[in-house]
Amino acid sequence: MPLPSKRDPQELARVLEPWFADRLGAPCRITDVGIPEGTGMSSETLLFTVHHGSVAEPVVARLRPDMSDWPVFPVYDLSAQAGAMKLVATYTDVPVPNVRFVETDEALLGSPFLVMDRVSGRALPDMPPYVFGGSFLDSFSVDEQRQLGRTVAGLQARIHTVDLERARRDGFDLSFLPPASGDDIGRLLAEQRTYYDWARGDLRLPVIERALAWLAAHAPRQPGPTVLNWGDARPGNVLFDGSTPTAVLDWEMVNHGPAGIDVGWLVFMHRFFQSLADVFQMPGFPEFCRADDIHDAYVAAGGRPIDDFDWYVVYGSLRFAAIAIRTSLREVSYGNREMPDDPEDLIMHKSMLYEQID
Repeated sequence: MPLPSKRDPQELARVLEPWFADRLGAPCRITDVGIPEGTGMSSETLLFTVHHGSVAEPVVARLRPDMSDWPVFPVYDLSAQAGAMKLVATYTDVPVPNVRFVETDEALLGSPFLVMDRVSGRALPDMPPYVFGGSFLDSFSVDEQRQLGRTVAGLQARIHTVDLERARRDGFDLSFLPPASGDDIGRLLAEQRTYYDWARGDLRLPVIERALAWLAAHAPRQPGPTVLNWGDARPGNVLFDGSTPTAVLDWEMVNHGPAGIDVGWLVFMHRFFQSLADVFQMPGFPEFCRADDIHDAYVAAGGRPIDDFDWYVVYGSLRFAAIAIRTSLREVSYGNREMPDDPEDLIMHKSMLYEQID
């Protein structure tokens, strides 16, 4: 369920006009305040146009969610998202939105927010998911669909070229990343256990606990170098002009770790969406984001071959299952669904996860 907006557009414009005027050094007027369709699960996104002098600038604001109202993540660090986009913009040619401002003072809107230039393009929707039809992918041939997935894999490979040590030497602030432990896999699994314990409250979900144990027992022996992880790396978080990417979005899950974390997530997320199409007897896009296709495209774009690739797909499945607890419990709290007798039914793909670890 998308995060419901509690903002009044006209009041927002009234409050933000003097704020922008102070930063731009000129009187400002705000128009066209709106909320994008299918707004995100974890934050509020607002669109508007800022007018100053003869200039009209379309921008996007992302607001930290109300942390007392079922947030998806226990910490929502807008400065980290801004830092990740600035890092990628500095050291790669990957298209990311230009970050204009980060406001950490909650007094103005009741929460921190960041402002980015708005980029044109189309994204594959999550709600309803693109596999149900109605997106630009419907008009693509199978070869074009596969190429779109390869393009996203290529974006991942380019993001992974960011030299974090060089960025540190250059004085780039990387404090938004967790401290390096020397054992990325152990650190990431510990992070997931901590997140699961936060998300579940008093519930216990054996499938997640078994998956955590399975992942620890089968951890890759050679995970490869530590790279910048986009986090929520998938086509739905890319804007496209036709099949050309115009912006890589949504960095709230940014981290660092093996490259397989991002590439496995890309494969898993489409596999999950395709499973929904199968349940509802819809064709979906079975040739889109196939594991072999994505891995080969990632390597062809300059990424290192990923050993134990299936492990990273299972890790993505586990990670999404933990998030599903939180989003499903939010739906229960909002009265949009009943609490199931079996808490594991909060996880839509629990059968898939059981199959993966069995």
